[in-house]
Amino acid sequence: MLSVVLTIAMLALASCAAEQGASGTPPAADRAGRAVDANVPALEPLAALSDDWSRGLVGQWEITAESDLAQFKGWVKGRGQMDAEMVLGGQFLVITKAGQMTELSDEYVQYLKKTLHASDEDIQALRNLHFGDLELRTIDPKTGQIVVYLFDSWRCVATGTGKLEGDRETIEWRWSVAGEGTSVRVTEKVSNDEFIVTEKYALTDGSIMLDRARMVRKESGPDNESQLYNEPRHPGHLPGEV
Repeated sequence: MLSVVLTIAMLALASCAAEQGASGTPPAADRAGRAVDANVPALEPLAALSDDWSRGLVGQWEITAESDLAQFKGWVKGRGQMDAEMVLGGQFLVITKAGQMTELSDEYVQYLKKTLHASDEDIQALRNLHFGDLELRTIDPKTGQIVVYLFDSWRCVATGTGKLEGDRETIEWRWSVAGEGTSVRVTEKVSNDEFIVTEKYALTDGSIMLDRARMVRKESGPDNESQLYNEPRHPGHLPGEV
């Protein structure tokens, strides 16, 4: 079994190294200044994510949010928790969110009843709705571009790319599988313990949905470097899992 695991690991390393070589001219020297052979895969791992933005997100956060949909301003409100931690030796930031609906506007409820003929049971089920998502975020070592993959509890899958400018991160998303359309999410840092998020969705029927959220830090990440990059803070389950 160990030999199989080692073989798979070596194949993965070789594949990654081959991809790096195919994407452009390889470096002429390694980090220690030693000459390298372009035909030999470089097995030295990349340095862990160390930018202030990525490290600043590590920890546990409380989130409050509301959304506007077409003519229904504030049609839904919700609250939840977000956990963020470094994984895979600090190469990725994994972010998990778990939340629930706290309020459904009267205007939207009347729309559901009159136009979609929703029953009281349907409305109550919507009021009790729980939801969640998981993101894997990293930085392209060649371009410096932010790359994100998202999976949510509606079986939507989104791929995002973006950039950080000062205290403002902008991610452009394309949704697939059970999701459709595109969105742009802007996250602005108010302080080390507070962020404001707005996300504008361009839905396939031509309508627009705008989400607004506030993140407040509940728990900071570990100060110890080995714990930050190598050890999960919540062994045995995903962060945010309830």
